Amino acid sequence: MVDSERTATTSDSAPVRGIVAMIRVADVTKSAEFYRLLGFGIGDSVPRQGPPFHWAWLYQPKTPNWKIGANLMLVAGLAPESAEVKAKAILFYLYARDLKSLRDELMAKGIKAGEISYPEHLPEGEFRLQDPDGYTLMMAQSGRDTP
Repeated sequence: MVDSERTATTSDSAPVRGIVAMIRVADVTKSAEFYRLLGFGIGDSVPRQGPPFHWAWLYQPKTPNWKIGANLMLVAGLAPESAEVKAKAILFYLYARDLKSLRDELMAKGIKAGEISYPEHLPEGEFRLQDPDGYTLMMAQSGRDTP
């Protein structure tokens, strides 16, 4: 993408201003608690008065150091047939301020997280983990060209 295209697509006149992934999960409340460990809060839910939830919108607020806030919707329902299908069909990249500390915190809370690797496409580092429904999350170190 050339700079003029980048500017045109990120201007206030763009016809689409954002996109939020929505995934089907077995237990919205359980999944929301997992994503809370990654810094997400519940922005809205059905029912609104509290768990158990049938649907939840999760968010991370924008801060001066982050250009964008992350969003994810969870909905109760049938997910893809198997963990293998989910792992291959859907992959989420999340960017962390301090990848090593995040991994250490998750491991201390009993979350199974892969080793940090430093591939060519992400020399700052990344590791893999799965959410309670088997969706693959790639946790990457935030860098100069990432959120």
